[in-house]
Amino acid sequence: MTTYRSPSPGIDASASGADGAPEGLKPIWIEHPDLEAMGRRGFRRFRSEFARDPEGIWMAPGRANLNGEHIDFLGGRCLPMALPYGTLVAAAPRTDGLLRMRTLEPTLDSGIVEVPVDSIGPGTPEGWTGYVAGALWALRIAAESHPELAVPENFGADLLIRSTLPVGGGLSSSAALECAAILAFVGMSTGHRDLDDQTRAVLAHACMMAEVQVVGAATGGLDQTASLRSLPGHVLSLDCRDFSITHHPIAPLVEGHRLVGVDTSTPHWLGGDDFSSRRKDAEAAARFLGAERLRDLLPESPEAADVDAVLARWDAADPGPADLDGRDVAGCRRRLRHALTEMLRSERIDALLRDGAPDALPGGAPGELGRILTEGHASMRDDAEASFATADLIVETALAHSAAGARLIGGGFGGSVLALLPMNKVDSVVEAVDRAVLAAGLPRPRFLCIEASAPGAQLCRDCD
Repeated sequence: MTTYRSPSPGIDASASGADGAPEGLKPIWIEHPDLEAMGRRGFRRFRSEFARDPEGIWMAPGRANLNGEHIDFLGGRCLPMALPYGTLVAAAPRTDGLLRMRTLEPTLDSGIVEVPVDSIGPGTPEGWTGYVAGALWALRIAAESHPELAVPENFGADLLIRSTLPVGGGLSSSAALECAAILAFVGMSTGHRDLDDQTRAVLAHACMMAEVQVVGAATGGLDQTASLRSLPGHVLSLDCRDFSITHHPIAPLVEGHRLVGVDTSTPHWLGGDDFSSRRKDAEAAARFLGAERLRDLLPESPEAADVDAVLARWDAADPGPADLDGRDVAGCRRRLRHALTEMLRSERIDALLRDGAPDALPGGAPGELGRILTEGHASMRDDAEASFATADLIVETALAHSAAGARLIGGGFGGSVLALLPMNKVDSVVEAVDRAVLAAGLPRPRFLCIEASAPGAQLCRDCD
């Protein structure tokens, strides 16, 4: 198996190929981080920043989602996996009710930021510190029903943060920050290092509430669950009706292929109106059809005819804006169609993971997964209306150069593409995508080797 590392650029800006892109320009790979080395450096940097040693360093991963975009909050099934890329938090406790935080992300770093714990609440603090502070706020609420997670009175912390995920890259850098922070808070206040899945589920829900209520992003729990409850080498099949999970080995699903992430260098922000408006459209459609969750409109094992029946019911009812809380009727129908077909695609992948591919299925499990990925991108583009020029170009180019499938992942409006590539075509597809994006004058992409990895945990205690 090839290990891809970021090569030297090797740019010859004066030379151009037939497609208008510079020749000699090598694709940029974001290599897997050396977490042990990062832990040692983080320990020393924390000491220089806060004039004391951290109590430990915690890491939580980002995630890639095979399918299940815009449906976690509607009760659908999602198929994420944890990534080898994530966010590290070095931390030491305080007893004065103060959070002192610094991020080493250059685009966000403004030195140490101080936040009094008793000031944290909906909308406060703003910006990246809301993800960290919100995790502590939500942990205190969770501890009301789970006293084993209680933090001491006047608990605070010094925290130094570094991410190996592209910020805004659609790989859940925000949830990784929340999850790494809450693991640090729990580790420092309770001493617990090995957390069972039940506790991890509680913490994932707390992080979701932090993002929804403190940050103001309309997320549904997919990202936090993947970051805290995944297993190495496995896809996590998450039923968002009850947040029950099943782990499936990923190897049979991608046999002979490699999953490659493409960071489009177009950051997204799920706290904005674009994402929240898609959720409001879908929820208005569900209410009109009398469902608390859209997933309840489909049977346990849905087929395409079941989706068609719901859409026919919508068309026959002919709702107007007044029936949909004043929202656009055509937009609501498109969100409805995206959600229902995305739920069906998730069930198809879940069946592949459980039962394998039927012998008559062209291309076996990887062939079917590739088709599902590509169908999912078309739905994100046309029905969710969450795609954008760079993502569409990357998908089209990858498919034209032998990719089995590709789709936009994450909330959209920026972020990353996930591509399933034959092992012997990885380099040629990546080079074609890189050239096509450069020739179009769009932001240069970066490539990530996607492997199903471990969930968040304490990286080290004495890391020096």
